[in-house]
Amino acid sequence: MLLNTYEKVTKLFEEGKGYRSAAQLKDARVTTVQIKELVQKGILERISHGHYWLIDEENGKPENYEMIEIGKVNPRAVICADSACYFHGLIKEKPKRLSVATLKTDRSKMQMNFPITRHYYSDLAFEQDLQEVETEYGSFRIYTLERSVCDAIRFREDIGKQEVETIVKKFMMRDNKQMERLLAYADAMRVGKIVRNTLEEGEAKK
Repeated sequence: MLLNTYEKVTKLFEEGKGYRSAAQLKDARVTTVQIKELVQKGILERISHGHYWLIDEENGKPENYEMIEIGKVNPRAVICADSACYFHGLIKEKPKRLSVATLKTDRSKMQMNFPITRHYYSDLAFEQDLQEVETEYGSFRIYTLERSVCDAIRFREDIGKQEVETIVKKFMMRDNKQMERLLAYADAMRVGKIVRNTLEEGEAKK
């Protein structure tokens, strides 16, 4: 590869804060052969189909890069359950699998370089209590704190009993208004009984 081509590609990625899509590279007249060569040489990482990262061995990837990369690969997806609880500060250790919500009708493939657990939602449940997180590397969608706790309880079989207990315990230490919002959301989603039972169990273990 010619030096000026390498410099052009590097500049493109630096302008994109390290990330570029195949479509953006094509628009800049970077060929698929050149992209493949850069991946093979360890200069680029293919984060998913049609998306790349300029490897930065000195600084590494940004904080919460998994969430950022999901946002690039599938902008409609939403970070949910235990992963969202981690982002909101209810658990200290990052879950081993990133929990991601998509519509049942969403057939987008999300083959990432890290493990994900995909949860499928109906139209009614999917769009409620969303927030957009903006970073200098890109944005991603995530559920609010109360919604995330409720979903973690719903998916407790996937997440694990101990992890859900930690989430509930930390949440119960917060103010009552958040508890009211949690129960209101749980009732709206028809999982009020399950959520209340889990909260009662957490109260009993104090």
